[in-house]
Amino acid sequence: MKQVITQHGWGLDQSFWDNYKIEFQKNGWHWQDNERGYFSKNINQSKWIQNNMNNQIKMILCHSLGFHLIQENLLDEASHVVFINSFNNFLPSSKKRNLIYRSLKRMEKKIMLFEAEVMLKEFIRRSFLPNNMSINFQTMFYKNLENLNNNLLLSDLKKLYTDKNSLKSFEKNCNVIIINSKNDLILDQDSSDDFIELLKKTLTKKPTLIELDNQGHCLTNLNFYQIIKRTLDNKYEK
Repeated sequence: MKQVITQHGWGLDQSFWDNYKIEFQKNGWHWQDNERGYFSKNINQSKWIQNNMNNQIKMILCHSLGFHLIQENLLDEASHVVFINSFNNFLPSSKKRNLIYRSLKRMEKKIMLFEAEVMLKEFIRRSFLPNNMSINFQTMFYKNLENLNNNLLLSDLKKLYTDKNSLKSFEKNCNVIIINSKNDLILDQDSSDDFIELLKKTLTKKPTLIELDNQGHCLTNLNFYQIIKRTLDNKYEK
């Protein structure tokens, strides 16, 4: 049995995965989305389907802050974890740290002044650059803005500038795939590199790194299923 559980990042919801899941489901994967609840009171925390089948794949997809939002009990059972433009510490240790911190504090102020809608539109637009949002995602996202949970947005935003001294617990023997975008305007490269180095030091198995050209913090216009399938095929051929 092949399962996927997803966790979207800050300022998004489970509709972020709609274009990803189609090919997986066509090819027999069971797909579940966690929902944080930034745009409604509806939240969802998925659970693995338990069975006695051999050669199971239990794959988690985390985007950005999603690694820090997903339940540790899911990570503990995962056979595969895919990190998409993820991080341990969002703030880099380089001289750019203060600049990025001030940007986060400005975003925080916008939420506190109930001006989050305009700020989120700009944040998501930059997240997709150098590409445009798909029409379907844009329509859903703008509709969702009508029901913002400002308190949750604010509390999770603060996670971005909270330093973490250790890696969140998960099965150290699992297969880790790191997907990084070369044109990411949201996550600093130093933060991404630090995360990769931390994973290499912590994991039993060497992680697989995939770097994507012409992609921003949010991926679009690509067949994500084929990327994962090729990676799994290469793993099992060795």
